Amino acid sequence: MIPLLAPFFAGPLRPFGERLSIAAQPAQPSLSAAAPGLADTCLAKLAQALGCDDRRALAAAWFRDYTLAVLPGALVAATLHRRRLPFDHPALGWQVAADGRVTSLVLPDDGTPATGTLPCLLAPLLARHLPQVVAAFAGAARVSPRLLWCTGGVAAAGVARQLAAHPALAAAQRAELLAWSGHAVSADGFGNPFHGAFRPGAEPGLPGVTAVRRICCLNHRLPDEGYCGTCPLVADARARARLSGAEAAPARATAAIASPR
Repeated sequence: MIPLLAPFFAGPLRPFGERLSIAAQPAQPSLSAAAPGLADTCLAKLAQALGCDDRRALAAAWFRDYTLAVLPGALVAATLHRRRLPFDHPALGWQVAADGRVTSLVLPDDGTPATGTLPCLLAPLLARHLPQVVAAFAGAARVSPRLLWCTGGVAAAGVARQLAAHPALAAAQRAELLAWSGHAVSADGFGNPFHGAFRPGAEPGLPGVTAVRRICCLNHRLPDEGYCGTCPLVADARARARLSGAEAAPARATAAIASPR
C-alpha cells in the first residue's frame, strides 16, 4: 500500500487501498502495463482459474476487479491529499496473480501536490490509463468497451458512496466526491467514463427504486455465479411478469362476472 493512503484505508477498508504500491516496495518484478499481449495473457489465466471460456464475461469480471484495485486510492489521493497519482507514467507496472488478476499496480511514486478540481486530478487515470486498459481487454475479449465501462461504473458508484461516508472527509470533500460520481462531465470539462452505468431513474440511492444497470455484466455466465442485484435482465423479466399479471386481471374479472354462480 502507498504509505500516504494507509491511514485512510485502515480496518475494513484496507482491501480498497492495498493493491496500489510505489516502485520502492515491490518484492517481485512487475510487468509493463503496456506490454503487448498482456490483456490476452490475463484473460487466459483467469479462464483457466475459473474453468470458463466465455471471454466476454471474463473481461467484465477482470475489469470490475481492476476498478476496485485502482480507483479507491486515486479518489482518496485526489480528494483528501490533492495529489495526482502518476497512472500515466511509462514506468507503471503490474504484478499479476496466477489467476490473471492484478495483485499490485506499481507506480513510480505517490505523485506530487497539485491544484485543480477532483476531475482534473483524476485525469491521468480516467482520461489516459483506463481507456488504454479498456481498449486492450475489449480487443482481447472481442467485446464492446461499453460493457467494461458499465461494469466498472457500477463498482465505481459503490466505491464513491463508501468513501464519502469516511469520517476523514470534510463535508466539502464529501460533496465533491459525490458530485464527481453523479456527473458525466465536470464543470471544467473533464469526463467521467464511469458515469451512466445505471438506467436513468434507476440509479442507486433513489427512495423506493431498485438500482438497475444499463448493461448486463454477464456474471451469471461464470461458474458458480448468478445474476447480480442490479441485473437488467432480471429487472426486465420482473417488469414483463407484472405486465402479464396486469393484463390477465381484467380477463379474470370478466370471466368471473360472466360465469354462473
